[in-house]
Amino acid sequence: MSEPDAIKTSKNKYLPILIINAVLILAVIFRAFLCISVMDEVFNIGQALRSLQGNTFLVENWDYFQTGDSFLIPFIFVFTRITGSTEGIVLFSRIVFIVLQLLLATFLYKILSRFFDRISSLFAVIIYSTAVSFLLFYMWYDNWELFFRLIGLFLVFCAITPFDQKNAKKAYLMVFIAGIAHACMVFAYPTMIVLYVYVLAILFFYRRKQSAKAHNLMALFYILGSALVFAVFMLYVLKIGISNLFIFNNAMAEAGLSSTGREGFFSFASMIEKIIALFSENIVFYMFPMVFFAVSILILYVFRKNKHRIIMFSVVMLTGCIVHVLMTVFRTDCLNTLMTYLSLYTIPLYLLVRKKTDKGRQFKDLIMIMWVTSYIAGFVYSMTALNGAIKFSAGTRTGAIVTILLLFEVIKMSEMKLDRKTAFGILASVMVVMNVFAVYSFSFDGLKPYECSAMIKSGIFKGIIDSPESSRRYSVVEKDLAEVITDSDKTIACGPFAMEFYLMTDLTPDAANLWDPNNTELTFQYYKTYYGEPDIIVLHDSAGDITTPEFLEFVEENYEFAKYTDGFIIYRHK
Repeated sequence: MSEPDAIKTSKNKYLPILIINAVLILAVIFRAFLCISVMDEVFNIGQALRSLQGNTFLVENWDYFQTGDSFLIPFIFVFTRITGSTEGIVLFSRIVFIVLQLLLATFLYKILSRFFDRISSLFAVIIYSTAVSFLLFYMWYDNWELFFRLIGLFLVFCAITPFDQKNAKKAYLMVFIAGIAHACMVFAYPTMIVLYVYVLAILFFYRRKQSAKAHNLMALFYILGSALVFAVFMLYVLKIGISNLFIFNNAMAEAGLSSTGREGFFSFASMIEKIIALFSENIVFYMFPMVFFAVSILILYVFRKNKHRIIMFSVVMLTGCIVHVLMTVFRTDCLNTLMTYLSLYTIPLYLLVRKKTDKGRQFKDLIMIMWVTSYIAGFVYSMTALNGAIKFSAGTRTGAIVTILLLFEVIKMSEMKLDRKTAFGILASVMVVMNVFAVYSFSFDGLKPYECSAMIKSGIFKGIIDSPESSRRYSVVEKDLAEVITDSDKTIACGPFAMEFYLMTDLTPDAANLWDPNNTELTFQYYKTYYGEPDIIVLHDSAGDITTPEFLEFVEENYEFAKYTDGFIIYRHK
């Protein structure tokens, strides 16, 4: 068989694998149309929407997470101007997520395929992109942080690895854009300043072919890119007045930073406890899979002369992944922890191939820029996020990209009867299947995707398929709310289990943060500072479980019952 015929035959063998993965990707995209979330999703969308409803950004919103959620504001602005309402806003935000994910995946593939095999680059991106973080299919502050982090890191990698004087201007432009991306990353998640400092150190000190002058210039352009974003931010701050920023508000200072309803976002007082939790809680996730990890690594080094060792290694590695998925599949963090588990293979695989591949330098660069930063991000998340240890994997998940690239390199060097690309495609496809299995096994708010059977035909959740009860509820509650509201009503406040009502109207949110009322003193101070007592208050009929007695007493004294609508009580100011 001639060489062109052999290449054609290889492509024909590989075509079914590509078709299967295209179907799997479509399945993940379709998953975004299933299951509503009435907690975090509506909260984060509401964070962006309230800036368009009248609340001054960084002034009348007293929640730190508004920075990351603010990136959704331009998209919601366009949506509300075109539609004239918020009907379908939740599904729209998920479509934004899908489009941005596809664009990011294309961008990552374009860069990776310049340095590594196209097949390995393709599957590294597919496996990563189909592992949806926390099973939340929309852009929120965590996803924006990941989005900007990856753009910046890949641009830095692309600038450093092939650097030569002829293309110096292009490299400087790349790190300038990376600086912009990472300034946005820090704006989305402020404590990621730690990762920014690491990248800056890489540009200054990590020596490749570049001269010291080139390193200094790249670091300078990186700083200039981030300075541009900072300058725009400072112009806005100066316009609204530094003293008006919510973090300088006297009521905020007196009530404490935890008054945002997300205790400890900037507090490191419990760092020791968080470090202990980081290891103790994650042991549960990784205890049994780590046995398979140890066995697979032993196979690589003990059976060095066995021509079947790569097959043995792959089988054990996949088994560990499957065990991990089955242990965690009913947790929203399942795919994050799976990606972290995969990232653990990076270093042993690199040690195995570094002297046997012509891509050793590129892999070293990728590890320094992509893999190390994933663990830095993991520690930053675990030290600052409310949920601590569970967020560690949200940062480290990007390390899996490097593992997949190395895995292909290992298989390529192995002795197999099966075509190497086909073997890798089958192995990688099983991982994608695991991702799809996980996203269809659970959802953020608990309803199983396979239990969804009715499409919501109106309201903010329009177009999403959920339970028949949800479909019925949201065809009623928005109409009931609209019937209560009059032209004289200007403001609204909602309880913790009724946050979706903020999205159902253009009334201005009258709340320090959308989780209110969780700090009664702060809530009342907010009313005095800005809009007075809300015209409309909506509480879930189980609100008494977590709403303070003082606030419930306040409602009873100052408000009258207006309407009960399928689990929610609407009150009007007397």
